[in-house]
Amino acid sequence: MKKISWGTGIVIAIIIFVVFTLATTVYLMNQKVDLVTEDYYKKGLEYQKQIDSEERTNQYSDQISIQSDGQFVLIDFPESIQSNQVSGEILFYRPSDSELDIKIPINLSNQKQIIPVSSLKKGFWRIKLNWSYKDKNYYKESVINL
Repeated sequence: MKKISWGTGIVIAIIIFVVFTLATTVYLMNQKVDLVTEDYYKKGLEYQKQIDSEERTNQYSDQISIQSDGQFVLIDFPESIQSNQVSGEILFYRPSDSELDIKIPINLSNQKQIIPVSSLKKGFWRIKLNWSYKDKNYYKESVINL
């Protein structure tokens, strides 16, 4: 067996280091990165409007209820809000995978909207409720685990 000199050992170590570094770089460059939103700068500028909408929502003495039993999500509006004057959307937001996000229009029946969640992937979901009532915008957010 031939003995390796210290100079050859250093060259081999440098080559192994370079190959490892390049392999790691290629691997990390091919990883999927989900942004919270594609237009985050625009959303950041509109954040004060969302804060104002949340404050208007909190002013109602009867709060909007968002509940889940694992098969359905029940959104219950208070009696003080006339359901025929409510418009907006419900966003099911999945922080870990933006491709799973779902938008559903608000369509109330007797102050309630029942949404089946059997098609949603199990795990953590954030429900973002944006609606308008009497020319004012409102916002409520809730978290569910399926």
